[in-house]
Amino acid sequence: MEFGKYYLSMVRGIIGPFCSEDSFWGNLLIGQYGIFTMTPAYLFGLLLPLVAGFYFLRNVLDDSCLFPRIAVLFDRPFRLLGLNGNAIVPILLGFGCVTVALVSTTILGSRRERLIASALLCIAVPCSAQIAIIVSFAFLLDFRYFLLYFLVISGIFLLLGLLLNLLLPGTLQPETLPTPRLRLPNFKKIIKNTAGEAVIFLRSTVPAFLIGGIVIAILDYYNGFMKLREWCAPITVELLKVPENAANLFVMSIIKRDLGAAAFYSMVSDGSFTQKEILITLIVLTLFVPCFASQMILFKQGKALFASLIWVGSFLVAFSAGGFVSWLVYSF
Repeated sequence: MEFGKYYLSMVRGIIGPFCSEDSFWGNLLIGQYGIFTMTPAYLFGLLLPLVAGFYFLRNVLDDSCLFPRIAVLFDRPFRLLGLNGNAIVPILLGFGCVTVALVSTTILGSRRERLIASALLCIAVPCSAQIAIIVSFAFLLDFRYFLLYFLVISGIFLLLGLLLNLLLPGTLQPETLPTPRLRLPNFKKIIKNTAGEAVIFLRSTVPAFLIGGIVIAILDYYNGFMKLREWCAPITVELLKVPENAANLFVMSIIKRDLGAAAFYSMVSDGSFTQKEILITLIVLTLFVPCFASQMILFKQGKALFASLIWVGSFLVAFSAGGFVSWLVYSF
C-alpha cells in the first residue's frame, strides 16, 4: 500500500506541473481512473500477484498429473450437468480466464457439451481477478455472508447445468478417462510456465485496461457516471440496496471483469460498502455479463445467437440473484 501511494504521488508530481488534474488531459492521465494511475496500480499492485499465485497452483496440479484424477473424481457429478469429467479442465481454466477457458472447450466431445460448458463458464464461474477479490473478502466478510455467497453461486452453477442438460437435445456419450501415475512436480518448469502465463495475462489485460481507463476517465470527466447512477438507481439502490456508485463497477465489468473486480476492491478498501452491500455486489459481479473478449470468442466459434442469449441471461440472473439476496439479508 505504501509503495502504491508513493507511486501515485511520484506520477502526479511528474505530470502535474504540465497539466492540472482537473483538466481533461490531467484527468485522463493522472486522475482517479487515469492511464498512469489506475492501470498500473490495479494491474501490478493488486491483480498480478494474486493471479500469478493461482497460475502457480494450477501448474502444480497439472505437472503432478493430478488433473486427470480430478477429472475422474468429477465425472459422476458432472454427468448430472450433461458433461463428463474432462469438462473440469475448461472449468478450472475459467477460474484463471474465462476467455481462455472458452477456447479450451474444443476438447469436449460434442457441441452439446461445449454449449453447456460455455454457459456455465460465462455465467457462474468467476475469473482469476474475481477469485483474488473473493479470497481477500473472505477475511473481511462475516462467515455467514461468505457462506451465503458460496451457496448462491454454487446453487446457480448446479441449477443452470441441470436445466441445460434437461432442455438441450441429445445425450452424453460414455467416455473412459485415463488415470496416469502421480509424479513429483518440476518446480523449475512450473515457475517458468507461471511466469509465461503471467506475461500472457498482462498482454491480454493491459490493452483492455488502457481502453477501459480511457473510456471511464472520459465518462468521469463529463459526469457520465452521475447520469449512469441516475439511470441505474432503480436497480442499484431500490432493488439491490447498494450504493449508487456500484453502477460504475457494472460498466467496468462489461469492458473487462478484472477492471470491475479491482475497482470494487478499491471501493471496499475506502470503506464505501457495508458487509451486506459487499455480499450483494460481489454476487452480482460474479454472475454479471461476460466481458467483451469472452463475447468475441463465442461469436468467433459461430455461436452468435447463443452469445446473445448468454449476455441477456447472465444480466437477468445476476440482478435476480442480487435482488433475492438483498431481500433475504435485509429481511432477516
